[in-house]
Amino acid sequence: MNTLRNKYLILNYVFVICVLILLSNDHYFKFAFPNWITGKLSDIAGIILLPLLLLFLFPHLKKTAIPLSALLFIFWKSPQSQGAIDWYNGFAIIPTSRIVDYTDLMALFFLPLPYFIINRINHLQWLTIRGINPAVILLPTLAGLMATSPPPAYYYTRSNGNLTCYKCNCTVDYNQEEIVNKLKANNIVFDSITPVDSFVLKRVPKLKKENAHFYKINTLIIDKDTLKNLDFTMRTLQNGKTKIYFNGMQVSDDISTPALEKKLWSYYKRIIFNELKRTLTK
Repeated sequence: MNTLRNKYLILNYVFVICVLILLSNDHYFKFAFPNWITGKLSDIAGIILLPLLLLFLFPHLKKTAIPLSALLFIFWKSPQSQGAIDWYNGFAIIPTSRIVDYTDLMALFFLPLPYFIINRINHLQWLTIRGINPAVILLPTLAGLMATSPPPAYYYTRSNGNLTCYKCNCTVDYNQEEIVNKLKANNIVFDSITPVDSFVLKRVPKLKKENAHFYKINTLIIDKDTLKNLDFTMRTLQNGKTKIYFNGMQVSDDISTPALEKKLWSYYKRIIFNELKRTLTK
């Protein structure tokens, strides 16, 4: 006997609000306001919407959606899930990651809310959203759940500039101290050098062993170009070499379209790395 799919399991205000919280918290509030609340908010939103989503996708799970969601959440928050994450990231278009923190399991106390909705959804007319296709909610939900955390590089290649550089890095045969001294000898001086903070180290622990630092240059003149607020990251690799990331900068150019942005960061990436390599090999 076929079980009917109830679209109002995801077409309801609780579900939509949880999706909005999950997306905005994971991709903005966690980094703009790192604290205990933003650290737990996504877990709470996720554990509320997960049983509703599972039951919508697999209608025969009505009796098991809640306990199955609890088991999946516990597994996700345990070290045992790392193998599955690594396997998924090996081919995923949207990579994911998570932090093992057992205090996140307190989110399980919110499971009575989806349990109530599942058992009363046909009587909660005021809660349901009418007149739209479930796919409008389903697609961003799936994308949000797959990308609950950005890939690791996101945490150490961010920039406050209006032009960010995607996969802009090079590897050189010097350690970080040698790089700083060689550049300084050629009048390229970093205005600030800071180690990655505890927030980043918690999410990418290997950066501590790699002695990762953030570097900033307020003004850099290359030929006739005056560049402002350049952000870099450097990591020490196992072979003693250093990987330099150019993260971004502030530009006055028009970057109103993706095509213009790509053209600009391609241009600046080339001249900046050419200048660095030229200076380091003097």
